[in-house]
Amino acid sequence: MKLAICTGISQFDQDRLRDRDWSRKFLGSAWVTSLYEQQTKLGIEVASGDIALNRVKSGQWRAETIHVVQEMDAQNGQKLCQMGAIPSVLTMLESPLVAYRDVDRLHKLSTRFAHCVGPRKIFERLPAQRNAHYWPLVFPSYWSEQTRTPSPWLTRKNVILIAANKYWRERGWSRVRSLKAALRILRHGIRKRLSPTFQDCSGLQLHDKRLDFIVELANRNAVDIFGRGWGNLENLPLFQAARLDKIRSVFHGTCENKHDLLGQYKFTIAFENTAYPGYVTEKIIDAMVAGSVPIYLGAPDIGDHVPQNTFIDASAFPNPLALADRLEQLTEPEALSIISAGQKFLHSEQGQRHTYEGFAELIVSLASQKTPIE
Repeated sequence: MKLAICTGISQFDQDRLRDRDWSRKFLGSAWVTSLYEQQTKLGIEVASGDIALNRVKSGQWRAETIHVVQEMDAQNGQKLCQMGAIPSVLTMLESPLVAYRDVDRLHKLSTRFAHCVGPRKIFERLPAQRNAHYWPLVFPSYWSEQTRTPSPWLTRKNVILIAANKYWRERGWSRVRSLKAALRILRHGIRKRLSPTFQDCSGLQLHDKRLDFIVELANRNAVDIFGRGWGNLENLPLFQAARLDKIRSVFHGTCENKHDLLGQYKFTIAFENTAYPGYVTEKIIDAMVAGSVPIYLGAPDIGDHVPQNTFIDASAFPNPLALADRLEQLTEPEALSIISAGQKFLHSEQGQRHTYEGFAELIVSLASQKTPIE
């Protein structure tokens, strides 16, 4: 079976995701690397969308023998389907709040895919995908060999956040310094106002709640923050920027090995960017892999995706103060029980799909029309 992996991301062209070192630069992309590595085992041939197109044009491959695995509205996938390729799997791994224009364009997609992997609420609204088989997003997060034995509880630091500071708003008008910047804000504002997807998601952003929580923890000297952008507070509302400016000492730049660093902390802040049903990313899974207790806020149906006993549900607390108090009160036996439940989940059939190898095998199973167990 021939698979064309079509993403619309130029950095993934020319079969570059064959290289593990290259895929490390792009969150969640290594499942494609696993496809390349498992070609013989899985009985498949894999190519990026551009390579597959060139092979069809040169006569090396026949379009009708190619199964298209397409992320969002990737144009290479559309071209292959128009040439006669099989539209097998449509995926959505990006936040609808961030990729709102892509989701809007999906409504115009006429190609009917057999399977859709991602938030069901998105796909059910797409006219062409109403008869597809829907599969929940099991975000690919780690290589199976990356699981580790958790560090002793009492040797750990308190709370960690590893995430880029990608605030959801464009730069505010109060910070405009040029006509070009003003036009950019105006253009994006019009796009968002006209986007049904953005309007649907704008009230679901969680960046403000994440900032509120880290300020509360920082005031208790209980958090360390790693990731890009925390030294630049310009895109935040002025009141948020002023608050974070007072706690700059908790910002520590980027990290080399995410799972190793998470394993040095008792708790991991695992807040999604968007509280969208079915949109569960790597954040909670990474904490489990490292043996840290996830503090989760995001998909309201999170209990349908991972067991409730594997994390602390931030939505159950009325404010950041109450949540921070709960962390201080959590006993070692309670924490170890949560960590153990998370490790058990990772070793389950459902948990294994979050590995790059497991997600790759799921995609192959769907493309070959073999229906895996729910």
